[in-house]
Amino acid sequence: MSRLQIRHSAAAASLLLAAFAVSACTDTASRARADSLAAALASASAERDSLQGLAQGASADKDRALAQVVEASRFADQVDAELRQVRGLSSKVGVNTSDESGKTEAAAAQKDILDRLKQMRQRLSARQAEVAKQLAELKRMQADSSAAATLLGDLNARLSQRDKEISVFQDEIRQLRTANETLVAEKSVLTDTVKAMDVRENRVFYTIGSRRQLLADGVAIEEGGSRGLLIVKLGKTLVPARTLDETRFTRADRRDVLTIPLPRSDRAYRIVSRHDAELIEVAKKEKDGSFRGESIRVTDPAKFWGVSRYLIIAEK
Repeated sequence: MSRLQIRHSAAAASLLLAAFAVSACTDTASRARADSLAAALASASAERDSLQGLAQGASADKDRALAQVVEASRFADQVDAELRQVRGLSSKVGVNTSDESGKTEAAAAQKDILDRLKQMRQRLSARQAEVAKQLAELKRMQADSSAAATLLGDLNARLSQRDKEISVFQDEIRQLRTANETLVAEKSVLTDTVKAMDVRENRVFYTIGSRRQLLADGVAIEEGGSRGLLIVKLGKTLVPARTLDETRFTRADRRDVLTIPLPRSDRAYRIVSRHDAELIEVAKKEKDGSFRGESIRVTDPAKFWGVSRYLIIAEK
Protein backbone atom coordinates (compact mmCIF):
# COMPACT_ATOMS: atom_id res chain seq x y z
CA MET A 1 0.00 0.00 0.00
CA SER A 2 1.38 3.45 -0.96
CA ARG A 3 1.72 6.35 1.46
CA LEU A 4 -0.95 8.25 -0.52
CA GLN A 5 -3.43 5.44 -0.08
CA ILE A 6 -2.64 5.24 3.62
CA ARG A 7 -3.21 8.97 3.91
CA HIS A 8 -6.56 8.57 2.14
CA SER A 9 -7.58 5.91 4.63
CA ALA A 10 -6.47 8.09 7.54
CA ALA A 11 -8.35 11.06 6.10
CA ALA A 12 -11.45 8.92 5.73
CA ALA A 13 -11.15 7.85 9.34
CA SER A 14 -10.70 11.47 10.45
CA LEU A 15 -13.74 12.64 8.50
CA LEU A 16 -15.81 9.82 9.87
CA LEU A 17 -14.76 10.69 13.42
CA ALA A 18 -15.61 14.33 12.77
CA ALA A 19 -19.07 13.38 11.57
CA PHE A 20 -19.54 11.26 14.65
CA ALA A 21 -18.52 14.20 16.81
CA VAL A 22 -21.21 16.37 15.23
CA SER A 23 -23.93 13.81 15.63
CA ALA A 24 -22.77 13.08 19.19
CA CYS A 25 -23.80 16.60 20.19
CA THR A 26 -27.43 15.74 19.62
CA ASP A 27 -27.70 12.01 20.19
CA THR A 28 -25.97 9.67 22.66
CA ALA A 29 -26.76 6.60 20.59
CA SER A 30 -25.09 8.18 17.57
CA ARG A 31 -21.98 8.85 19.68
CA ALA A 32 -21.77 5.21 20.77
CA ARG A 33 -22.22 3.97 17.24
CA ALA A 34 -19.66 6.46 16.03
CA ASP A 35 -17.10 5.20 18.56
CA SER A 36 -17.75 1.61 17.52
CA LEU A 37 -17.46 2.46 13.86
CA ALA A 38 -14.25 4.39 14.46
CA ALA A 39 -12.74 1.39 16.27
CA ALA A 40 -13.80 -0.91 13.43
CA LEU A 41 -12.28 1.42 10.87
CA ALA A 42 -9.04 1.67 12.89
CA SER A 43 -8.88 -2.13 13.08
CA ALA A 44 -9.45 -2.44 9.35
CA SER A 45 -6.74 0.14 8.73
CA ALA A 46 -4.31 -1.74 11.00
CA GLU A 47 -5.05 -5.00 9.22
CA ARG A 48 -4.57 -3.34 5.87
CA ASP A 49 -1.19 -2.10 7.10
CA SER A 50 -0.33 -5.66 8.15
CA LEU A 51 -1.54 -6.85 4.77
CA GLN A 52 0.84 -4.41 3.15
CA GLY A 53 3.79 -5.88 5.09
CA LEU A 54 2.85 -9.41 4.10
CA ALA A 55 2.31 -8.38 0.49
CA GLN A 56 5.82 -6.97 0.37
CA GLY A 57 7.24 -10.27 1.65
CA ALA A 58 5.31 -12.47 -0.81
CA SER A 59 6.53 -11.62 -4.28
CA ALA A 60 4.27 -14.19 -5.93
CA ASP A 61 1.12 -12.45 -4.51
CA LYS A 62 2.35 -8.89 -4.85
CA ASP A 63 0.07 -7.96 -7.74
CA ARG A 64 -2.99 -9.37 -6.05
CA ALA A 65 -2.18 -7.58 -2.78
CA LEU A 66 -1.69 -4.30 -4.60
CA ALA A 67 -5.05 -4.75 -6.32
CA GLN A 68 -6.66 -5.32 -2.93
CA VAL A 69 -5.01 -2.19 -1.54
CA VAL A 70 -6.29 -0.16 -4.47
CA GLU A 71 -9.79 -1.53 -3.83
CA ALA A 72 -9.50 -0.61 -0.15
CA SER A 73 -8.46 2.91 -1.14
CA ARG A 74 -11.51 3.22 -3.38
CA PHE A 75 -13.66 2.05 -0.54
CA ALA A 76 -12.15 4.72 1.70
CA ASP A 77 -12.94 7.33 -0.95
CA GLN A 78 -16.56 6.14 -0.96
CA VAL A 79 -16.64 6.48 2.83
CA ASP A 80 -15.33 10.04 2.49
CA ALA A 81 -18.10 10.90 0.06
CA GLU A 82 -20.79 9.42 2.23
CA LEU A 83 -19.42 11.18 5.31
CA ARG A 84 -19.62 14.47 3.51
CA GLN A 85 -23.29 13.78 2.88
CA VAL A 86 -23.77 12.87 6.54
CA ARG A 87 -22.04 16.08 7.61
CA GLY A 88 -24.46 18.04 5.42
CA LEU A 89 -27.34 16.47 7.28
CA SER A 90 -25.90 17.29 10.71
CA SER A 91 -27.07 20.91 10.43
CA LYS A 92 -30.63 19.72 10.62
CA VAL A 93 -30.06 18.01 13.96
CA GLY A 94 -29.37 21.12 16.11
CA VAL A 95 -32.81 22.88 16.33
CA ASN A 96 -34.77 24.66 19.07
CA THR A 97 -36.49 22.13 21.24
CA SER A 98 -39.65 24.34 21.44
CA ASP A 99 -40.19 24.06 17.72
CA GLU A 100 -42.27 20.92 17.13
CA SER A 101 -41.70 20.87 13.40
CA GLY A 102 -38.00 21.33 14.00
CA LYS A 103 -38.02 18.42 16.39
CA THR A 104 -39.65 16.23 13.76
CA GLU A 105 -37.18 17.32 11.12
CA ALA A 106 -34.25 16.76 13.51
CA ALA A 107 -35.53 13.31 14.41
CA ALA A 108 -35.85 12.43 10.74
CA ALA A 109 -32.34 13.72 10.03
CA GLN A 110 -31.00 11.84 13.03
CA LYS A 111 -32.66 8.64 11.84
CA ASP A 112 -31.22 9.14 8.35
CA ILE A 113 -27.75 9.62 9.80
CA LEU A 114 -28.04 6.50 11.95
CA ASP A 115 -29.29 4.44 9.02
CA ARG A 116 -26.43 5.55 6.86
CA LEU A 117 -23.91 4.91 9.61
CA LYS A 118 -25.39 1.45 10.11
CA GLN A 119 -24.97 0.65 6.44
CA MET A 120 -21.44 1.99 6.51
CA ARG A 121 -20.62 -0.14 9.51
CA GLN A 122 -22.02 -3.25 7.81
CA ARG A 123 -19.92 -2.56 4.77
CA LEU A 124 -16.84 -1.92 6.93
CA SER A 125 -17.45 -5.21 8.77
CA ALA A 126 -17.68 -7.07 5.46
CA ARG A 127 -14.51 -5.39 4.26
CA GLN A 128 -12.77 -6.20 7.54
CA ALA A 129 -13.72 -9.87 7.15
CA GLU A 130 -12.31 -9.93 3.61
CA VAL A 131 -9.08 -8.31 4.76
CA ALA A 132 -8.77 -10.81 7.63
CA LYS A 133 -9.29 -13.70 5.22
CA GLN A 134 -6.70 -12.33 2.81
CA LEU A 135 -4.31 -11.73 5.67
CA ALA A 136 -4.66 -15.33 6.86
CA GLU A 137 -4.12 -16.59 3.28
CA LEU A 138 -0.97 -14.54 2.87
CA LYS A 139 0.33 -15.74 6.23
CA ARG A 140 -0.29 -19.32 5.12
CA MET A 141 1.50 -18.63 1.85
CA GLN A 142 4.37 -17.13 3.77
CA ALA A 143 4.52 -20.23 5.98
CA ASP A 144 4.40 -22.48 2.89
CA SER A 145 7.10 -20.37 1.30
CA SER A 146 9.22 -20.66 4.44
CA ALA A 147 8.73 -24.44 4.49
CA ALA A 148 9.58 -24.64 0.80
CA ALA A 149 12.68 -22.54 1.40
CA THR A 150 13.70 -24.93 4.18
CA LEU A 151 13.11 -27.92 1.93
CA LEU A 152 15.04 -26.27 -0.88
CA GLY A 153 17.87 -25.52 1.53
CA ASP A 154 17.98 -29.15 2.63
CA LEU A 155 17.82 -30.29 -0.98
CA ASN A 156 20.64 -27.93 -1.91
CA ALA A 157 22.75 -29.29 0.95
CA ARG A 158 22.04 -32.86 -0.21
CA LEU A 159 22.91 -31.95 -3.78
CA SER A 160 26.12 -30.31 -2.60
CA GLN A 161 26.99 -33.47 -0.66
CA ARG A 162 26.18 -35.61 -3.71
CA ASP A 163 28.40 -33.35 -5.81
CA LYS A 164 31.27 -33.95 -3.40
CA GLU A 165 30.60 -37.70 -3.46
CA ILE A 166 30.51 -37.66 -7.26
CA SER A 167 33.80 -35.76 -7.33
CA VAL A 168 35.40 -38.34 -5.03
CA PHE A 169 33.90 -41.15 -7.10
CA GLN A 170 35.28 -39.57 -10.29
CA ASP A 171 38.74 -39.48 -8.72
CA GLU A 172 38.37 -43.14 -7.76
CA ILE A 173 37.27 -43.98 -11.29
CA ARG A 174 40.26 -42.12 -12.72
CA GLN A 175 42.57 -43.99 -10.37
CA LEU A 176 40.93 -47.29 -11.29
CA ARG A 177 41.21 -46.42 -14.97
CA THR A 178 44.89 -45.61 -14.57
CA ALA A 179 45.39 -48.82 -12.60
CA ASN A 180 43.44 -50.74 -15.23
CA GLU A 181 45.52 -49.25 -18.01
CA THR A 182 48.64 -50.24 -16.08
CA LEU A 183 47.26 -53.75 -15.59
CA VAL A 184 46.37 -53.98 -19.27
CA ALA A 185 49.86 -52.89 -20.22
CA GLU A 186 51.39 -55.33 -17.74
CA LYS A 187 49.05 -58.05 -18.97
CA SER A 188 50.03 -57.31 -22.54
CA VAL A 189 53.68 -57.53 -21.61
CA LEU A 190 53.02 -60.69 -19.64
CA THR A 191 51.01 -62.15 -22.50
CA ASP A 192 53.77 -61.35 -24.94
CA THR A 193 56.27 -62.83 -22.53
CA VAL A 194 54.19 -65.97 -22.11
CA LYS A 195 53.75 -66.24 -25.85
CA ALA A 196 57.45 -65.75 -26.37
CA MET A 197 58.21 -68.36 -23.71
CA ASP A 198 55.63 -70.67 -25.21
CA VAL A 199 57.12 -70.26 -28.66
CA ARG A 200 60.59 -70.70 -27.25
CA GLU A 201 59.57 -73.79 -25.29
CA ASN A 202 57.99 -75.35 -28.36
CA ARG A 203 60.71 -74.28 -30.76
CA VAL A 204 62.68 -77.17 -32.20
CA PHE A 205 65.42 -77.50 -34.78
CA TYR A 206 66.22 -80.22 -37.26
CA THR A 207 68.83 -80.83 -39.93
CA ILE A 208 69.30 -83.64 -42.43
CA GLY A 209 72.49 -84.20 -44.41
CA SER A 210 75.33 -86.47 -45.34
CA ARG A 211 78.01 -87.40 -42.86
CA ARG A 212 80.47 -85.03 -44.47
CA GLN A 213 77.99 -82.16 -44.53
CA LEU A 214 77.07 -82.59 -40.91
CA LEU A 215 80.71 -82.59 -39.89
CA ALA A 216 81.43 -79.57 -42.06
CA ASP A 217 78.51 -77.66 -40.53
CA GLY A 218 79.79 -78.43 -37.05
CA VAL A 219 76.54 -80.00 -35.89
CA ALA A 220 78.09 -83.47 -35.49
CA ILE A 221 81.44 -84.94 -34.53
CA GLU A 222 83.01 -88.38 -34.69
CA GLU A 223 83.81 -90.37 -31.60
CA GLY A 224 85.44 -93.74 -30.88
CA GLY A 225 86.92 -96.11 -33.50
CA SER A 226 90.42 -97.70 -33.87
CA ARG A 227 93.40 -97.10 -36.12
CA GLY A 228 94.09 -99.49 -39.01
CA LEU A 229 97.21 -100.21 -41.00
CA LEU A 230 97.00 -96.95 -42.84
CA ILE A 231 96.68 -95.05 -39.55
CA VAL A 232 93.02 -94.33 -40.24
CA LYS A 233 90.46 -94.61 -37.55
CA LEU A 234 87.81 -97.20 -38.26
CA GLY A 235 84.31 -97.61 -36.70
CA LYS A 236 83.88 -94.00 -35.69
CA THR A 237 80.44 -93.02 -34.42
CA LEU A 238 78.72 -89.79 -35.47
CA VAL A 239 77.33 -87.90 -32.44
CA PRO A 240 75.90 -84.36 -31.93
CA ALA A 241 78.45 -81.61 -31.36
CA ARG A 242 78.73 -80.25 -27.85
CA THR A 243 77.95 -76.73 -29.07
CA LEU A 244 75.25 -76.32 -31.71
CA ASP A 245 74.68 -73.34 -33.99
CA GLU A 246 70.95 -72.74 -34.54
CA THR A 247 71.60 -71.15 -37.91
CA ARG A 248 72.69 -74.57 -39.22
CA PHE A 249 69.24 -75.99 -38.49
CA THR A 250 65.75 -75.55 -39.83
CA ARG A 251 63.52 -73.95 -37.19
CA ALA A 252 60.07 -75.40 -36.47
CA ASP A 253 57.29 -75.49 -33.84
CA ARG A 254 56.81 -78.98 -32.48
CA ARG A 255 53.05 -78.37 -32.07
CA ASP A 256 52.64 -77.62 -35.75
CA VAL A 257 55.36 -79.55 -37.51
CA LEU A 258 54.71 -83.25 -37.10
CA THR A 259 56.01 -84.30 -40.51
CA ILE A 260 59.59 -83.68 -41.63
CA PRO A 261 60.45 -84.35 -45.31
CA LEU A 262 63.53 -86.43 -46.18
CA PRO A 263 65.80 -85.15 -49.01
CA ARG A 264 65.81 -88.46 -50.95
CA SER A 265 63.42 -91.35 -50.65
CA ASP A 266 65.94 -93.77 -52.22
CA ARG A 267 68.48 -93.32 -49.47
CA ALA A 268 68.59 -94.72 -45.95
CA TYR A 269 68.80 -92.41 -42.92
CA ARG A 270 69.42 -92.74 -39.24
CA ILE A 271 68.98 -90.45 -36.26
CA VAL A 272 72.29 -89.11 -34.91
CA SER A 273 70.83 -87.24 -31.97
CA ARG A 274 69.32 -88.94 -28.88
CA HIS A 275 65.75 -88.95 -30.20
CA ASP A 276 63.87 -92.25 -30.07
CA ALA A 277 63.31 -93.73 -33.55
CA GLU A 278 60.38 -95.70 -32.15
CA LEU A 279 58.40 -92.45 -31.88
CA ILE A 280 58.39 -91.78 -35.63
CA GLU A 281 56.53 -93.30 -38.54
CA VAL A 282 58.30 -93.88 -41.88
CA ALA A 283 57.67 -95.84 -45.04
CA LYS A 284 60.21 -98.48 -44.12
CA LYS A 285 62.38 -99.27 -41.10
CA GLU A 286 65.51 -101.40 -41.17
CA LYS A 287 66.71 -103.76 -38.43
CA ASP A 288 69.75 -101.58 -37.70
CA GLY A 289 67.48 -98.64 -36.89
CA SER A 290 67.82 -96.88 -40.22
CA PHE A 291 64.76 -95.97 -42.28
CA ARG A 292 63.61 -94.93 -45.73
CA GLY A 293 60.78 -92.88 -47.17
CA GLU A 294 59.73 -89.46 -48.30
CA SER A 295 59.30 -88.14 -44.76
CA ILE A 296 59.10 -89.02 -41.10
CA ARG A 297 56.07 -88.40 -38.90
CA VAL A 298 56.46 -87.74 -35.17
CA THR A 299 53.81 -89.72 -33.28
CA ASP A 300 54.41 -88.29 -29.80
CA PRO A 301 55.90 -84.77 -29.99
CA ALA A 302 56.22 -84.32 -26.21
CA LYS A 303 58.27 -87.49 -25.71
CA PHE A 304 60.14 -87.25 -28.98
CA TRP A 305 61.37 -83.69 -28.48
CA GLY A 306 61.64 -84.05 -24.71
CA VAL A 307 65.20 -85.44 -24.92
CA SER A 308 66.52 -82.61 -27.10
CA ARG A 309 65.33 -79.69 -29.18
CA TYR A 310 67.92 -80.45 -31.84
CA LEU A 311 67.20 -83.32 -34.22
CA ILE A 312 70.10 -84.48 -36.37
CA ILE A 313 69.48 -87.02 -39.16
CA ALA A 314 72.38 -88.37 -41.20
CA GLU A 315 72.25 -89.99 -44.58
CA LYS A 316 73.55 -93.53 -44.25
